[in-house]
Amino acid sequence: MFAGKRVHLMGIGGCGVGALVPLLQQAGAEVSGCDLARVDERDNCALYTGHDASHAADIDILVHTTAVDPQHEELRAAQERGLPVFSRAACLAELMRGHKTVAIAGSHGKTTTTWMLGHILMEHGRDPVVMVGGSVPALGMQGGRAGSEKWFIAEVDESDGGFSHVDPTIAVVLNIEAEHLDYYGSEAALRQALAHWLQRVPAEGCIIAPADGSIDDVLVDVIAPVIRCGINMGDVYAEQVELAAHGSDCNIEGHRVHIPMPGLHNVSNAVCAYAAAQQVMTPIDPKVLAVCGGVRRRFTIHGTIADIRVVEDYAHHPTEIRATIAAALLAEGQVHVVFQPHRYTRTQDCFDEFITCFTGAQTVALLPIWSAGEEPIPNISARRLAEELHAVADGRVIEYTRSRDAALACVLAQVQSGDTILVLGAGDVGALAPQLCQCLQAVKS
Repeated sequence: MFAGKRVHLMGIGGCGVGALVPLLQQAGAEVSGCDLARVDERDNCALYTGHDASHAADIDILVHTTAVDPQHEELRAAQERGLPVFSRAACLAELMRGHKTVAIAGSHGKTTTTWMLGHILMEHGRDPVVMVGGSVPALGMQGGRAGSEKWFIAEVDESDGGFSHVDPTIAVVLNIEAEHLDYYGSEAALRQALAHWLQRVPAEGCIIAPADGSIDDVLVDVIAPVIRCGINMGDVYAEQVELAAHGSDCNIEGHRVHIPMPGLHNVSNAVCAYAAAQQVMTPIDPKVLAVCGGVRRRFTIHGTIADIRVVEDYAHHPTEIRATIAAALLAEGQVHVVFQPHRYTRTQDCFDEFITCFTGAQTVALLPIWSAGEEPIPNISARRLAEELHAVADGRVIEYTRSRDAALACVLAQVQSGDTILVLGAGDVGALAPQLCQCLQAVKS
């Protein structure tokens, strides 16, 4: 499909689309790409800043992020030329053809679990193809790894139904929440879509699911065996869990395992990754997780200055925010949060949950909503969210901050030695983390 073809990627700066580069190159394609923002250089890949119809003039295939407007001139130019046009998910599905696939799905934890699984297999001498929806330092800050084996380990996205393009040998569903309702319309429709997908997993494959029964409704008509994972319950589980600021220790099937990513949610992710690895090969020693480096923007510690930690995390859903704050509280000191809400639709759908998810944070500085291309929704704003949080603040500092500078000033006025500052969100808020480190360093000096 891709061998000898010139493939152009719209949105190459994004983690999901950018991770396709080494996989397409392995498939024999000549890759180019463009993005609205400048993208760091990539080996043997022509890059352009901005989107333009001229980019479609000398290519054979166009792949685009779903964030691109379907009527964009560059997309239309490719269509008018009669070129094959793929979404990121459809391109991924094409790359998977001929492979045995482990597909990791769920509302939360996909990226970390996918990388944990890839890491476990690589530490056991395997050479899988890996597709992670984030930047992995161990992969040269890319999300794709062009392995030589037939096993393809991939994070699959439910945000736009992308997982439906994939026919997995092994399907991992970590959890399901009422997310991406702008696409599905209701949680029931999302769960039905996942149920139909899981029914396609063959009898000789398997499904890895939570042991708490939270997704049992989508497993009713599956033909593949189900392996249930959890904490102190299930077919594969962690027990004797000890949580700490710099990771967790637990027992998994007789092995004492250290998981360097903090938080109980990462223990759950590790158990699912281990269970999936066991379906690829045996025996598996889960102790290799102790040397598993993280994924960028997943509890990334930018620095500790004057005994103040600055941590960046992609958390943008109330469940993720709650888990990240809990992980930060494992260290001594208070937690101060800068949060940039992501999408008007998510803010609307999860508004009540946002009011309660910051419990445990002493300071919350709320930036304006990162629209991700959405139109504003009346009465849905970060200012209103801050007002509602004030009503339940109970002595905590809650501020709506119009700018990054105001958010910096808010948390710096409250932070003390031993505390943690969390920079949370899926937009461009991450740029604040190094700025915070610079400000703390200046004060220290």
